[in-house]
Amino acid sequence: MDNFKNKTHPQLSDAEERAKQHLISVGLYSRSVSIISNTFRLTSIIRNFSENQVLKEFNLSFSGFTVMWVIWVWRDIETAKLAKNAGIAKSTLTGILKTLEKHGYCKRIPHSSDARRVIVHISKAGEDLMEKIFPKFHKIEEMAVSDLTSDEFETTIDSLRTMLHTMEKFTKKNNSK
Repeated sequence: MDNFKNKTHPQLSDAEERAKQHLISVGLYSRSVSIISNTFRLTSIIRNFSENQVLKEFNLSFSGFTVMWVIWVWRDIETAKLAKNAGIAKSTLTGILKTLEKHGYCKRIPHSSDARRVIVHISKAGEDLMEKIFPKFHKIEEMAVSDLTSDEFETTIDSLRTMLHTMEKFTKKNNSK
């Protein structure tokens, strides 16, 4: 960080410029489009790069890695909460868990008091996997933010958290209707 203390905003990419001009032409452009589309593009680049540079060595998809990350952090977690925290549908989680269990990274265990609920537990092999993978993935995270100044870094953290909280409130409110 702090590599470029007096820098200006980078130029728009061709894709961003084209999208902006198209949305202006149909009367739908606002600055929020730049934030959301760049966030999407950034996460797509990180996802693809990490799958190609780190995860394929372990035969793991990004979704599989995300599920393993959540299990690694929580240890024992119900499938409904796991799917929510991983940002995937419960039906998608079922297939991912089958693959992860086949590799011995986790195990599904019936809930002690409710047979309809299932707990996912990380195995020793799963812990070992995450201890190998996460440092490599973390280097990608560090690379992604390496050109931010300290102020940009803090502003980005705060701005993203604000956007997350806004959307969490909005979705909670709309899901309760």
